[in-house]
Amino acid sequence: MSGAGFSSEKRWLRFARSFVVSVLCVAAIAQAAPPTLAPTFPTCLSKGGNALVTLSLKPETGWSSVRVYFRRSGSPYFYYLEMRADGKGNYWATLPRPDEGTRSADIQFSVRDAEGVETRSALTMVNVTSSCNGDLSPEQERYARNLVVGETVTSQAGQAVFGWQCVGVVSRINVNGQLRPDSVCRAVLIAAAFATTEEILLPAAVLAGGIVGGVIIHKHDQEECSPCRVTSP
Repeated sequence: MSGAGFSSEKRWLRFARSFVVSVLCVAAIAQAAPPTLAPTFPTCLSKGGNALVTLSLKPETGWSSVRVYFRRSGSPYFYYLEMRADGKGNYWATLPRPDEGTRSADIQFSVRDAEGVETRSALTMVNVTSSCNGDLSPEQERYARNLVVGETVTSQAGQAVFGWQCVGVVSRINVNGQLRPDSVCRAVLIAAAFATTEEILLPAAVLAGGIVGGVIIHKHDQEECSPCRVTSP
């Protein structure tokens, strides 16, 4: 092989190695980049209704869980709901109804990738007002009547959802990821149904102790965002 040919081959090999390294670096940077969360918070929460929250997420796929966390403002601990996918990276959920003592609520979205790395949106406070109105679709109404509320600390087990009404709450997920009927809210709703002359629509899950709807549950027993990323919309 001539010296010129050998030199040309060496240059080609160096170029090939540089190209491969560049591709791997770009892929690593893309993989490490945080997702883009575009949340939509309600302008207010109704004292007598469920509020719709939505999230647009990029990339659209590859997430092990998409959740909305909520709590009465001033409370140290959150609850959460698993959000429903609506196609093309869009997710939604309906929050429980605030109780009489809740004047405002803190809301935050959370996503986890396949490796369990969590990214959260900025925390947003929303006020509860008597004049707040919100329309839900029939599917969202069904979701609101069959809420599966996740707990973030062990002290929440066996207690009503602090700061929120029992209406629509049928099941709970404890910090170990175990799903169970919400016996506390079931008893409250059945007692209310017998104590009032108004017609109250009780979900079948409340009466039967089961679960309505195909809710996908993911086990994540960490309440704190550590380690995780917090992004602003």
